[in-house]
Amino acid sequence: MKTIHLIGGARPNFVKIAPLLKLLDKEKIFKSCFINTGQHYDKALAENIIEDVNLRKPDFNLGIGSGSHIYQISEIMSKYERILIRQKPDLVIVFGDVNSTIAAGLAAKKNGIKVAHVEAGLRCYDDNLPEEINRRLTDSLSDILFTPSKNENLNLKKENITKNVFFVGNIMIDSLISFFKKNSDKPIFSDIDGLITLHRPENVDEKKKMESILKNIEKWTKKYKILFPIHPRTEKNLIRFNLLKKLKRINNLHLTTPLSYSEFLLQLKESKFIITDSGGIQEEASFLGKPCFTLRKNTERPVTISMGSNKLVKLSKINTLLNKELKQKTKKIPKWDGQTAERIFEILKIYLSTLK
Repeated sequence: MKTIHLIGGARPNFVKIAPLLKLLDKEKIFKSCFINTGQHYDKALAENIIEDVNLRKPDFNLGIGSGSHIYQISEIMSKYERILIRQKPDLVIVFGDVNSTIAAGLAAKKNGIKVAHVEAGLRCYDDNLPEEINRRLTDSLSDILFTPSKNENLNLKKENITKNVFFVGNIMIDSLISFFKKNSDKPIFSDIDGLITLHRPENVDEKKKMESILKNIEKWTKKYKILFPIHPRTEKNLIRFNLLKKLKRINNLHLTTPLSYSEFLLQLKESKFIITDSGGIQEEASFLGKPCFTLRKNTERPVTISMGSNKLVKLSKINTLLNKELKQKTKKIPKWDGQTAERIFEILKIYLSTLK
């Protein structure tokens, strides 16, 4: 019997883990172990997601919590290594690009254990983003790589990573499709035109940028009613900059704590548009055909621009685009069909059968 570890630590990880773990748990030739590093410790961002995607409870919770990137990575490596030494898994599967991803991958590799990376090959080629460093390092040490679109295969080829690379599609879409098959509820907040989600340092860590964002929100809300679920990092900085009270006074803007995965998807499905700096939301919005205005200089998910509804925008351009481009045609993105976990599962069976 082959032992497989699946590592998650942040909300996007759990969305990706759920469909694959369900398949592995049913397969008698595998012993699957789900490990939550505890990188996301906010209940709405982490705990609720396990229930939302019908994910079983973790076998281990490392309880890392907040801290600098170096702190999180070193703590995860140290605590996870103790589990690796005891269990000696045949394969460790990591997901996405968070600190838990690179930390668990490094710990496994240093202990001579094979590593698989789901959502491999994403690149925005901006090393100022910590996620970009995590992606590149994780791919460089992985033994088997699963990509969400053909773009990522090309990225890996440029880096001379060509062995055991498989284009399988976007596993996040598996969870999204599964959710909507089972859930037809209405969103909590009715009469909302659009959504805002912002949490990246380049948008929320500087006072001048936050002041500019508030001024633009005032423009957007002259025409649209907007819901703004505030990320803990964003709220902390708004308080630090003495801007939270000003934000609360903006008409037609509804502020709320972070939404659960299910609450957010229902809200997104009913919205006319979303303004975000999130990676995963670019994918969800494109699949649902919702105009997505991404407040970033670059994206590691270019397929959402070439085939989806996503646009990289400057803050000053959003108001004009909101009035012009709310009706967009999207193309069907190959293998974003709810069958990605199945494809990974079949490849893993063959791959693991070759390991001694």
